[in-house]
Amino acid sequence: FIMPGSCPVPEHPEDTGNDINDVFEDIFLTEERIVEESFHQGLEDGQQQESVEEAHDYGYKKGAEIGREIGFYETVVSELSTQEEVTSNEKATALLGEVQTALNKFPRENDPDVDLLHGLQQIRNKYRRLCALLKLPLKYVQTNDLSF
Repeated sequence: FIMPGSCPVPEHPEDTGNDINDVFEDIFLTEERIVEESFHQGLEDGQQQESVEEAHDYGYKKGAEIGREIGFYETVVSELSTQEEVTSNEKATALLGEVQTALNKFPRENDPDVDLLHGLQQIRNKYRRLCALLKLPLKYVQTNDLSF
């Protein structure tokens, strides 16, 4: 048994100021607003993801270029260390050891705390000094033949 006046529903629906059409319109507009907000959020997320993919591709390309250059230096140093005329030269042997040490210290994994370009520049400088000392025309030539 419900006592009169205990129900929160108004006795006259016209007292609320909203008719059923207004209620449905609010529901429809709410759905439309949510769809619009979701679209913009999805668009923003997609643009951010595209930026991440571009950064990954760029990092992969640069990593491959640096790896190719390091590989070149390691191959030349490895071969020079077997040459009699190099190992008999005290200065060349010392400089060869410096280049090899710098190559061994160069990180093989991405470490944000390590300045890769500084380390690479040190290797380049030591390698140039070694080639100048031995009068070798072995110069690394950078190519841009990678494509995605």
